[in-house]
Order: sequence, then structure tokens, then C-alpha cells
Amino acid sequence: MLLRTVLLFGVIAPVMAHPVTLPARAVSYRPELHAWAQVESIAPLVLRSAVPARVSSVHVTPGQAVTAGEPLVSFGGPQLDGEQAAARARLRAAQRELTAARRAAASARRTYPLVINRQTLEAAQSALASAQSQLAAAQVAVTTLRTQKMVSSPLPAVVSEVRVAPGADLSAGAPVVTLQPRGQLWLRVEYFGNAPIPSTATARFISASGAPPQTVQLVAELPARAANGARILDFAAATAATWQAGETGELVISGPPRAAVAVPEGALILDAGQWYVLTDTGGKLARQPVTPGPTKGTDIVITAGLHAGVPLVVREAYLLYHRNFAAQYTPPD
Repeated sequence: MLLRTVLLFGVIAPVMAHPVTLPARAVSYRPELHAWAQVESIAPLVLRSAVPARVSSVHVTPGQAVTAGEPLVSFGGPQLDGEQAAARARLRAAQRELTAARRAAASARRTYPLVINRQTLEAAQSALASAQSQLAAAQVAVTTLRTQKMVSSPLPAVVSEVRVAPGADLSAGAPVVTLQPRGQLWLRVEYFGNAPIPSTATARFISASGAPPQTVQLVAELPARAANGARILDFAAATAATWQAGETGELVISGPPRAAVAVPEGALILDAGQWYVLTDTGGKLARQPVTPGPTKGTDIVITAGLHAGVPLVVREAYLLYHRNFAAQYTPPD
């Protein structure tokens, strides 16, 4: 037992007799706020079936980027195919009627007034105008039905949801594809702090996908809070962004530079939830509560509780701090 006590004393005594100290260094740092963020669409675009139809093929998948006019879903089915056949038949009939009306009007103009009277001429011209109108209506009907056989993207976007499958029978107005339009995105940030965030603060969105950080600007704070109680902040990209709806990451807000001190990591001591350092003034050690901040290289930035130049223990500070632990600790009964 005596030998064990001597060995323990031999380990601890040098630490207590010759503490290694260094002065706290003055540094400048930028405080940072971190918050969860997600890219969201301002207004998702839901494309629907214009007429009752059957899905014949789906050309896109969720997450796919599409251009304006790109086909998304094709339709068919007995009803739509029958309506198209009938419309084409009406178009051919209107073309024949127009050809006949043109010949009749041309003949009336040649024979007026020697053979026919004014009333007959006007009747032929009226029939020609009616045939032209019917042909135009038939052409519109065919074109409309042709466009109804295909749902295309009206603008550059990203497909967020495909809501149909080949072979499905749809009613008129049934949702088909949901698009997230490009360029109409905002960054939703959920922040739990209460401090106000200035609109001039430098903010970066760091995507979880590994994409380069995107500089963003605070636009507004929504009046309602999220379900988890967080504040909802609206950020917009400061420059052209390549992000996509649904992309998540972290928002980092950097504040103005502040003066602080830096100490080696080994100088910090945690005791009952409070951080301390041991200062050395004329060989007298004293514990000093501090507030640690971010890491800077191998040092820790101290934002409060310590001044630059103060000597502090930087090696085995934890052992020196608890050197009187046995005198302070009362074992349970």
C-alpha cells in the first residue's frame, strides 16, 4: 500500500510542482450561427389530363430535369382514339366542302350578272365563308385532340412526382405529373435562436450533396413557426443557383469580427457542465470559468471569461484542477 502511494505521488507531484503555462493569445473571429435548411419550390406545378384517356407511356422519372416542350406522358385508349378518328373525318369532310364552295363561288362570279342574279352570287359567297369557318373549326379540333394525347412540360423544371402508370384509365382533370419549376425556388431555414438576424449578414448554404457553398440573402421571416417551434426564415440565392427542390443542407450565418482569446485544447476543463481554465498568477493556481467558442486550428477560441496575456496551465490541467478531489468527495454510505 505504501509503495502504491509513493508511485501515485511520484506521478502527480511533478505535475503540481512544475505546471506548463502559456499566455492566452489575442485573436479575432467571426461568430457563426448554424441552422437546418431545405430548398423548396415557391409554387409546384401540377399537370393534369385534359380529357378522359388511358396512359399509354410515361417518359420521365422523379428527379429528372426537363426542358420546355419535353414530352412527359402519352395518352391513348378507345375513347380518345375514337374522338381523334371522328375529328379527322370531320376535317376531311370540311376540306371537301370548302373545295366545292370555292368552285361554286368562282362560277357565280364568272356568270354574274349574265346568268345569275345578285342574290345567287351572295348565297355562293356566304356558303364559301361558312365552309372556311367549318374547316378552321375542324382543324382546331384535330390539333386540340393531338395535343391532348401528350402532356409536355410548359417550362424548364424538375419532375418531383409521377402520379400515373402505363395502362391507367384517367378521368378529365386527373393529376399526372408534378413539376418543380427551375428558378422559382427559395431556401427554407428553421432556426431555434431568438437573436435577430440582420439582412446584411453573410450567409452560406452548404448542401448535403457536396455541391459548392451558395451565397444567400435573407428575404423575410415567416410569421408562423414550424411544428417543432423553430423560426422559419426565407432566404434567396444571391447569384444564379443550381440547387434543386428537396435539397437539404446547413445554413451558416457569419457575424461581424469580434475580439477574443485562443487557448490550447488541453487547457479546458469541464466540471458539472461548466468550462474552466487554470490561471497561474505568481505560482498561485486559480480556476477561471470561461465560455468556449469555435475551434481555430489546434486551439479553442474563448469568447468570454478570459483576457489576452493571462498565463494559464496548458498541460495536465485536468489533473491539477482535481488534485484535491479526495478531500472534496464524500463516498455514499
